[in-house]
Amino acid sequence: MYLVSISGPCSRSGKTAAAVSLAGAGAPHRLTAVKFTTADDVFDRCPRGTTCLVCDIDVPFRIIEEPAILSQAGTDTARLLEAGAARVLWAIARRAAVPAAWAAVRGRLAASDVVIMEGSTIVSIARPDRQVVVVHPWLSPERWKPTTAACLAAADRVVVNRPSSDARPPSAAVLAAIAAHRGHAEPVIADVTRPATEWAPGLAAELQAAGAVTRGTMGVPA
Repeated sequence: MYLVSISGPCSRSGKTAAAVSLAGAGAPHRLTAVKFTTADDVFDRCPRGTTCLVCDIDVPFRIIEEPAILSQAGTDTARLLEAGAARVLWAIARRAAVPAAWAAVRGRLAASDVVIMEGSTIVSIARPDRQVVVVHPWLSPERWKPTTAACLAAADRVVVNRPSSDARPPSAAVLAAIAAHRGHAEPVIADVTRPATEWAPGLAAELQAAGAVTRGTMGVPA
């Protein structure tokens, strides 16, 4: 299995947009997209102010495969299907059940699958072949998730997701926070809604050639 993870330090960073872009570059008919959502073990209230599949979870984890749910217009899972994923799995797990949920997802994947997975908490457990971190260009690092430091340090590529229609430079605080975990490895400043061949050409090439891939044998830069 060839697994690419897309994580981000906060909401609105562009994780789903990056996953959609990479799905468009993937191996046709062989790509599985996984959306991995981690929920708090105990909820006071839904942050959206309404009930939803995430906050209403009454089991340790749930793997959603029903087309009627995944293909609902405007959802992240529908976007992944529209981008070219042959199959989409949505895992929703309480924080304490993340390892068990990943085992359940992994059991649904074949050894020959090409997988793009969106989610941050799952990265250290899933041990992907390639890691991409997508960062909001202006949102304060004070709002970043606790998982961010480890994801940045291990990432093959960090992309500051600045829309192509906006010429403003990324926040100095954002760039400094990235550098604190990356040293001299410069992030890419790009619009992840654009084709992946523009912001991650090596990774796009890996996905296109993934039918012959085994872990660690590609050697193509992200």
